[in-house]
This record gives sequence, C-alpha cells and structure tokens, in this order.
Amino acid sequence: MIQKNTCDSAGSRSDGLMIVSVIFIAAFTYIAFTTNPVYTGIGVGDRVPELKGQVYDGTAWVDYDLADNIDPLWEEGDAGTWTMVEFMDTNCGACVSAAPDIADMEAMWLGDNPQRSTPENITVEFLAVSISLWTEDTAGKSYGQGEIIDFRANYNHNFAYMDMQDNSHQDDWGGFGTPTYFLIAPNGIIEYASPEADYGYSVWDAMQEKIPRGN
Repeated sequence: MIQKNTCDSAGSRSDGLMIVSVIFIAAFTYIAFTTNPVYTGIGVGDRVPELKGQVYDGTAWVDYDLADNIDPLWEEGDAGTWTMVEFMDTNCGACVSAAPDIADMEAMWLGDNPQRSTPENITVEFLAVSISLWTEDTAGKSYGQGEIIDFRANYNHNFAYMDMQDNSHQDDWGGFGTPTYFLIAPNGIIEYASPEADYGYSVWDAMQEKIPRGN
C-alpha cells in the first residue's frame, strides 16, 4: 500500500511537469509565430542601422541621431518623419552632378511651402552624410568640415550635412560608392536603397510612391 502511494505521488509530479512543459512549448510557439523579427541591415525591408554624429545645420555643428526620427510602433496613418539619406563625398563628381537636382527636390519636399503635399502629421527630412572615398593625401582631394560647409553653401542646400569623413559608417553600413541613397520610413524600415534598386528607379521616385499624400 505504501508502495502504491509513492507511485501515485511520483506520477502526479510527472503529470505536473508535463503540463508545465506543454504550456511553455505552446507559449514559445505562439511567440515564434506572432513575432516578426526584422534584420538590421541596408537592404529594403531591413531595420536601418544606427546613424549619429555631428551635423552642420547652417549655423553650427550640432549632435544628430537618426533614432530620434524613428518610432518602431509607427503604422500608416500615424504621425511620423520620413528620412531621405544621401551618402556623398565632397570630392565626388557624381555627387557634384546630383547636387542641383537635390536642391530642386528640397524645394519640392521641404520648407514652408513644399510643392509635394503630405498629411499634416507627416514630415520629410533630408540628411547628407559626408564620407571619404579618398585619403587626405590624395592629390586634388580635400577634406574637413570646411569643405562640407562650402559644398552645402555652393548648392544652396538648407538641410543638415553630417561629418562622417572618418568613414565610421562602415562599421554598420558597410562600404559603398557615392552618391548612395536610402529612404527610411518613420518606423525605421528601409523603403528604398539605391544599391539594389532597379535601373532608372530613383529615391525621388520612391518618395513619390511611398510617402502619403495630403489632401
């Protein structure tokens, strides 16, 4: 009789452990199927890597953090900021050629009376990130914050320019040529990346397509 009670007690403990295990597995499975982890990278659909540093805003060099524009819980219809990021080099011929077009796009998207309408709760921000494709001792190539300020002024750009001429962006973003463009949604997801875009489809096309229109 004592032996039977011992077996019943052990069986009860086993049943309890089995129930706990089943609950744990069910909970884990539910989380796995309902959670959508997003990879951090520089492709469309990736969560944008960290991007912060000193920017020149037309008056002074100030701290900037792209994360300030990001709300991971943002959904369509919510207030938020879309960010167009251009990685450029002040010595890059293609960047020089693109600069007047960017000035035109600035007039379309930014300022007090932008030509392209957006909902009242949506803002658009441009950010130029100045990197270095050459070294400072390369003949005919000059770097430094003065070069960034002059480049910005020469093309009448009014948006912020970040000094990343130490190429520290490569830790998270990798290496690429210039100009390279990204469009980042308010939730931090990359909606356009020029390295993988179809030929002829520009960041400006993506902005027209992706950013909501106002009334």
